[in-house]
Amino acid sequence: MAERELRGIVPLGDVYAALSRKTVVLPGVVFVGVLLGWEFVIPALGVESYILPTPSEILSSFLSEFSTIAKHLQYTLQAFAYGFTMTVVGGYVLALAMAQSSLVETVLYPYVIGARSVPIITLLPIFIVWLGFGFPSIVAIGFLISFFAMVVNSLSGFKSTDDELVEMIRSFSGNRREVFLNVYLYSSLPYVFAGIKICVILAFTGVIAGEYLVGMEGIGYLILQYNNNFATPEMFAAILSISAIQLLLFGLVVAIERTVVTWDATASRSM
Repeated sequence: MAERELRGIVPLGDVYAALSRKTVVLPGVVFVGVLLGWEFVIPALGVESYILPTPSEILSSFLSEFSTIAKHLQYTLQAFAYGFTMTVVGGYVLALAMAQSSLVETVLYPYVIGARSVPIITLLPIFIVWLGFGFPSIVAIGFLISFFAMVVNSLSGFKSTDDELVEMIRSFSGNRREVFLNVYLYSSLPYVFAGIKICVILAFTGVIAGEYLVGMEGIGYLILQYNNNFATPEMFAAILSISAIQLLLFGLVVAIERTVVTWDATASRSM
C-alpha cells in the first residue's frame, strides 16, 4: 500500500470514496444548511408565513392536509397515465410509420414540426368547445404537450439504425417483423427512452397546467385554491408533493431503461 502511494497510484476504493463524498455528502450538507437557514433566518427577518412559510410549517401543513393532497394527486396521476400512455404509444407508432415509409415521413413530418410550433395552451378554447371542462381537456393538454417530443426522439432512433444490419437480416430472408425486432427495436431503444424521460416531465406539467385552467379536481386545481385562500404553507406542501412524484416517475423510467437497455448504445451504433 505504501509503495503504491509512493508511486502516485491511488487505489480505486479511495477514488470511489472521494467521489461519494463529493456527490452525496457535500450536496447533503448544503441541503441541510439551506433548510436550517430557511427555518431560523426567515422568521428572524419578520417574514410572515403567508409570504414564505418555514420548512416545519410546510411539513405540518402536509401532514394535516395529507388526505386532501393525496386525493387530488390520485386524480392528477390518473389524467397523467392516460395522456402519457397515449403519448408513448402514439408517438412511437407514428415515428415507426415515418421511418418505414419515406412517403409517410414526407407527408406527415412537416405537420408534426408545424404543430409543435403552436403553443398548446392557445388551443385550450378549442379543447373546451370539443371536450368541455374537466378531465378530457386536461388529458388532451398533457398528451399534446409531450407527444411531439416522443415522435422526434423515436424517429431519430429509427434513423440511427445501421443499414448494413438491415440488409444482412433481409439477405437471410428476414421479413419486416424480424428486421424490426432484431435491428430497429434495439437501435431505437436508447432514443426512445430519452424521449420517454422528457415526456414524463412534459406530460405531468401539461396535466398540472390543464388543472389550473379548466380543472375542477387535481393537484393543480388544489394549488390554485390554496393560493386564492392565502394558504401558503399548504400550497408549498402541494407543490413539493408534485416535485416528489415527478422525481419518482422519472426515477422509475430510468430504472426500467437500465434494466432493458443493457448494452452500450454507442458501441452498437459504431459496429
